[in-house]
Amino acid sequence: MRYTYKVFELGPEILDPKTNEIHVNVGESKQMEAMSLKKLQRKLDPKKKYHVEYRNKKNNYISKTIQGINNG
Repeated sequence: MRYTYKVFELGPEILDPKTNEIHVNVGESKQMEAMSLKKLQRKLDPKKKYHVEYRNKKNNYISKTIQGINNG
């Protein structure tokens, strides 16, 4: 595989009524490998949101929030 991704599953958004701030619970990280970000998205559940961190081919650090893609 070409890239190694660090994937965090995001929980539901929680609204704090006192400060009106939105908080999200982050799950534990998993190391996943894929040839591209789109191919990684096909491996993930389309009903959940994920935070993904990786380095691209120019060695730049990328941090994204994505959802899985429905393969059907």
